[in-house]
Amino acid sequence: MRVQKYRDLLRLWGAYMDETAAYVMLGAELQGTTNYAMPVKKGLYDMIGYANQVEEAKKSYQKKNEKDDSQEENKTGKIKLTSAEFLSGFRKGDKLIPIITVTVLLSGDDWDGPEDLYGMLDVKDKRLLKFIPNCPINLIAPYRIPDSDFDKFNTDVGLVLKALKYEKVGADKILEESTYEQIDRKTVEFLNAVANLKLELSEKEDQVDMFESIQNKYKKMMIIGAINGMRDVGVADDDIVVRVMKLYDVTREYVVDLMKTEAA
Repeated sequence: MRVQKYRDLLRLWGAYMDETAAYVMLGAELQGTTNYAMPVKKGLYDMIGYANQVEEAKKSYQKKNEKDDSQEENKTGKIKLTSAEFLSGFRKGDKLIPIITVTVLLSGDDWDGPEDLYGMLDVKDKRLLKFIPNCPINLIAPYRIPDSDFDKFNTDVGLVLKALKYEKVGADKILEESTYEQIDRKTVEFLNAVANLKLELSEKEDQVDMFESIQNKYKKMMIIGAINGMRDVGVADDDIVVRVMKLYDVTREYVVDLMKTEAA
């Protein structure tokens, strides 16, 4: 049986340390709520990643040797494998790229599940644990991050995590108080999706003016309230459109669209 799993995100990450490039496979598992089996999931993904690297090494040797065998001259590039290396599909001196999996909790709740495999095992005799790999997870939970640490991020990530931390008690206020005047459009779309902020976006802008976006959100909420209020007292839809256009300086198309999709 072939096991096939797909990560949420997987990237090859390179960093320079002491003038030497260090490469790792960095994976991310995005969780809206606690996954009580995450240590197993994380361990499975990591082992599949390592197995794939071994398989790729094996295929590269086979391809190289098949190509070399097809040449009539200069058969000097053929890779010689010992019997053990041939059976392994991996040479004695080969090395794997390290894999680091990070679990990110996309909510303001705390992670209340196991954070390593030992926390999932039913083991009475603790002496057994030294024979079992623990598979701890690398957890990022906004709830656990001190407010003073969010400013240490050099990108929008700090703002996103802080907004998630306070999503249930006022993420809007966090955004209003932030020092970010312009935020990447994809970041705002992500916040709208995971924190249900409903920030207003234009169709063309790549960078979002946060103050303007929040003000437009509040304006939209006021318009929806006005539409519903007029409907409650029996004002005809055509008259509502005209009144809202004048009161809030918006287009007919905007009002009609709201009446179809947002206003109840």
